[in-house]
Amino acid sequence: MAAGTTQFINQKLLEESPIFSKTRVDFTPTHPLTHLVVANNNIVMAMANRTLIRIDREHGPGRQDEIDLTKTISGAKISALFLDPTGTHLLISLKSNDVDVQPELFYLHKKWTKPRPCSKFRGSLVSSVGWNYGPRDKGDASTGPILAGTTLGLIIETELNSDERFFSREVEEHYKQVFDIGKGQHTPVTGLQYHQVPNTTKYLVLATTPTRLYQFQGYVPNPGERPLLQQVFNNYLNVQERFLELPSKLKYSTLSFYYGAREEGVRMFPLQFGWLTEPGIYWGRIDPWEGDSDTVTVDCQLIAPSSDLDLDTPRTAFITQFHALMLYKDRVKGVCLLNEQSVFDDSYDGTYGGLVGLAHDQVKNIYWAFTEYAVYKYQVVNETRHVWRVYLEQGQFNLAMRHCGDQPAAMDLILTKQAEQLFCEGKWVESAMHYAKTKSSFEEVTLKFMDLEEKNALKNYLKKKLETLKSSEKTQITLIVIWLIEIYQNKLGHLRESGDSTVESVAEFRNLEEEFLALLRQQRVEECIKNNKEVVYGLLGSHGDQRSLVYLAQALRDTDRVVQYNLRNKQYHAVLTILTTEANPELFYSYCPVLLQSLPKQTVDTLVSMGKLLSPSRLLPALLVSQSADPAVASHSTRYLEHAVTVLACRDQPVHNLLVSLYTVHNKDKLLAYLTSSTKLNCDTKYALKLCVEAGLVREAVYLYTVLGQHEQAVELALTLDTELAASCAGGNQAGGPLGEELTRKLWLKVARHVVQEKNDIKQAMEFLKECPSVKIEDILPFFPDFVTIDHFKGAICDSLQQYSEHIHHLKEDMAEASRSAGVIRDEIVQAKADHQYVKASDRCSTCCDLLISRPFYLFSCSHKFHTDCLAEAILPHLAAPRQKKLLELQSQVEVLSRETDNSSLDSRTAMPSRLEQTQAELDDLIANECVFCGDIMVRNIDRPFIEDQDFDRVMADWL
Repeated sequence: MAAGTTQFINQKLLEESPIFSKTRVDFTPTHPLTHLVVANNNIVMAMANRTLIRIDREHGPGRQDEIDLTKTISGAKISALFLDPTGTHLLISLKSNDVDVQPELFYLHKKWTKPRPCSKFRGSLVSSVGWNYGPRDKGDASTGPILAGTTLGLIIETELNSDERFFSREVEEHYKQVFDIGKGQHTPVTGLQYHQVPNTTKYLVLATTPTRLYQFQGYVPNPGERPLLQQVFNNYLNVQERFLELPSKLKYSTLSFYYGAREEGVRMFPLQFGWLTEPGIYWGRIDPWEGDSDTVTVDCQLIAPSSDLDLDTPRTAFITQFHALMLYKDRVKGVCLLNEQSVFDDSYDGTYGGLVGLAHDQVKNIYWAFTEYAVYKYQVVNETRHVWRVYLEQGQFNLAMRHCGDQPAAMDLILTKQAEQLFCEGKWVESAMHYAKTKSSFEEVTLKFMDLEEKNALKNYLKKKLETLKSSEKTQITLIVIWLIEIYQNKLGHLRESGDSTVESVAEFRNLEEEFLALLRQQRVEECIKNNKEVVYGLLGSHGDQRSLVYLAQALRDTDRVVQYNLRNKQYHAVLTILTTEANPELFYSYCPVLLQSLPKQTVDTLVSMGKLLSPSRLLPALLVSQSADPAVASHSTRYLEHAVTVLACRDQPVHNLLVSLYTVHNKDKLLAYLTSSTKLNCDTKYALKLCVEAGLVREAVYLYTVLGQHEQAVELALTLDTELAASCAGGNQAGGPLGEELTRKLWLKVARHVVQEKNDIKQAMEFLKECPSVKIEDILPFFPDFVTIDHFKGAICDSLQQYSEHIHHLKEDMAEASRSAGVIRDEIVQAKADHQYVKASDRCSTCCDLLISRPFYLFSCSHKFHTDCLAEAILPHLAAPRQKKLLELQSQVEVLSRETDNSSLDSRTAMPSRLEQTQAELDDLIANECVFCGDIMVRNIDRPFIEDQDFDRVMADWL
């Protein structure tokens, strides 16, 4: 490892919390501790006074159980303690200094307070135990199949049962020696463990002696057969077992495992192993999935113990994922497995006695160190914090990235280093892909790749960098997109100009072109090009890549650019197809003039198919080209205008004006039918008249004169063409209805004058007299020559005289009838003056029902009688606002004048009555014109309700 990295890590260790966090347990033994084992937060300790202390930190952290073994193991001492992974089953291995006393093995269940001997193990000193990590059929009552290694090199399989029903017999359900490692020599088994490979029937066994590491593996097709692992060891009866031998003078070694994060309900299986011997720690991964491979240990290496501080050989060592925790005589030291550097050093001063041992809780992944009078807990705290740097210095970039965690700066450094290495190795494309993921200076990286002749690396770097940029970095995005387009265009241009038509070259060109078009299809690139269209178009045009330019314009829906390209290439049908597909009216308005000149029929067919999507008025500039000399263009333009007028019901005057203009030039026979097809012309009548006059279209001009009301001009123009047409105008046929009598008479006289004076056709003039009754023979006589025979119009003169005689007779009858009516009216007036009525003293007002003669009153011929004020009040709501105001003013004036008359002197009374009578007469005219009950007022209010809406609720409440 480089010195810089080592110094960095050492400095970080001083600043950060240690990888192995140390905590002293709140427990002080009464006697020196000799042994300690931990599993699943269950601690079992043995003291020098032959007493066991059990503590369940999971369920009873404040309680400790003491078990006195003095009577049980009298004359012997504890050699080793073995606790299963669940913390339920404890094995106590005993030995004695007296050679005559045989070693023994005792079994203590978690629920027991007294251990029981394993009688079949009498005489065998158990030095290691391989516990069962799989499910157990009998639960916590049984250990399941376990392996026991002895100091003689024997491996024994047994199963211990704690069921109280079996107290009358031995605790071993079965017992059998399955293998002999020592081969008759006294070679102790220092480490032993077995596991079933997940989801298979394969089992593996790892066993160690002071100098060897053994591996056994095999399949167990019948897991219910006992002994379970006999089927594995049988594979090595005639085959040399596999082992690794490391020379050592020590009489011990330590086998440990790293299991990784435990998942609930998942069988524990080791990921790594570590074997401590005199040469150091031999460690590696466990990989049992190699099929028929004869080893399950891979990627192994040996770490020699450090010679710093003249440390002795470690007594015990346990491995973590990346470190090894080793127990020395006076310290606990942590070493990185990857680079053999010390990361933790915890010395003990002997305050609580010397260091005795080190234990590992495999389930909780906690390490326990104990002295004679103290217990310490070591927990692993983020041990991967600097592992990535170690892998980085070793050039293992994938592992470095896997372990850098959520550290963007670390990831950037790893990718940069990897990119630099790939560049040095000449793997430029791969280097570019890695550089693009870093925050390295864009300018430095691009300059590095620009020096290369091959631009693929630069191209890939720019593409990858484009993906990593944020949407807000528009300037960099634009720069990269334009640069990429330039690179692609240079390459495509080079391939085009090479002239190489081989299959490989053609395929390369097509692949590169497709790759370029795929780049243009990217959303980010497309948005950038939309903001810089002209630049990109200019760039593509400078390289002559019209195909890509058109593709880009289509992708950006830049229809104008596509249409212009097709027009330059005279692809008029393609343009029509594009316009039809886009259905954009503005495009039609822009390009119709060119299309109409080139494809008049197809263009008009397309315009007709668009229906009301297009405005005929907006198409007028394009249709004006139809006034050219090409009759085909004019014909089809006329066809569209007729469609607009008849089908689209267009009423825009310019459209109709253009249609009239085309008719006057190219379709004269259709003009009169168009003019007479509607009662109201939508064209400019004066403009149409001007065109008709200039074109010599007399009948059409006559009709337009008639529409304009210029009937005299119409008759005069009609007389130049046809007398019948003039007669039709005079008779009102052209105007669509009868004309005024005086105008008709005047028009007929014009026609008659023309017939008599110009044509000298007296007979036809007489026929006109029949058609126009208002024209008499005497009206046209002045038009005749001075010398003409009377024979032609003698009958007309006689008819005229007869009509005059009849008219005089009718006038006499009317005068006689008027005289008789005047006499009847005079008699009725005389009778009305003599008519009278009587008023009794008991008569009452028709509205207030008070006596009538108590106040001034009105008497109507219908016998209804009203007081003056009552009648005014009844009439007032039915008068208009001005007349209501007038009524109130007259009433006030009458009251004032009446008082003045009463108080005035005798001289002034002669003048006052005239003013009072005048005001009273006006009041009478206003309120006494008719009876309020019998006159028009009652008729007009026949539908008026008796109770007004605003009074309805009040009247209802009164009734209720």
